[in-house]
Amino acid sequence: MKPPLVSIVVPFYNEEKYISDSINSLLNQTYSNIEIVLVNDNSTDNSKQVCLNFKDQRIRYFERNDLPKGEAASRNYGIEMATGDVITFLDADDICSENRIYVQLNKLVEMGIGTTICGCWVIKEGLENSLMKMPLQHEEIVKGFNRQYNRTTIVGATIMGHKDLFLKFKYRPKFKYFTDWDLLCRMQESKLVTFVNVDQPLYTYKTRIKGTKYQKDWLDYNIFMRDCQSRRHKGTKEYENPEKMFLDLKKDNKSKYFRYKLFQKLIQFKRFLRI
Repeated sequence: MKPPLVSIVVPFYNEEKYISDSINSLLNQTYSNIEIVLVNDNSTDNSKQVCLNFKDQRIRYFERNDLPKGEAASRNYGIEMATGDVITFLDADDICSENRIYVQLNKLVEMGIGTTICGCWVIKEGLENSLMKMPLQHEEIVKGFNRQYNRTTIVGATIMGHKDLFLKFKYRPKFKYFTDWDLLCRMQESKLVTFVNVDQPLYTYKTRIKGTKYQKDWLDYNIFMRDCQSRRHKGTKEYENPEKMFLDLKKDNKSKYFRYKLFQKLIQFKRFLRI
């Protein structure tokens, strides 16, 4: 069987300081049958020129000047532009080990390339320094999808799967944050996907102040994502944004509103204590 082409989608917005390291970590992969799909999401810094300075033919550069902006729409666009049968991702301020694509692809093929989503262990560097060891088997991974705490059993930035899976489920632009978690939960709910992690730290996640969980509305989207998940389980309509959700709950369901606000405080407390 001919080795499949792996498309690595790299959305970015104003990442001139870091994207060069990200691209180099992909160009140095031991598995060479790749294409790097760079998706510029309306950057206003020098990111574009940094990307264009690379002359490797495996790099494909795209600009998105339309709406909606954000990671979800940029990932969807990159997936649509990709020509590989296999899709994976890299955040534009992160890097990965040189054997990441080779190792994850082998596991994907072993498990069934058309129905498997494969992640890997993650090294955190920067504001937080740790090794994130996730469970390896499907049964243990999906347990985290419905827990209140310690939900991360597979890291969205690391996932690899067949292009058809990503075209079927797609990222949803209504999520400013947690786009990957929403995607994974919907995949799991479909019962069509098997999840697996490779027991090697192949992805390095750089934690910085600009990171998503340090943004003011991160907690609002955390609750919003959970509420959408709960409504799907009950067969009721989801809200389209957290602002409308909180407004309606404050007016019509004060007990649930205050439970959500209390839960936000607990998440914030646990997060900064790193419990």
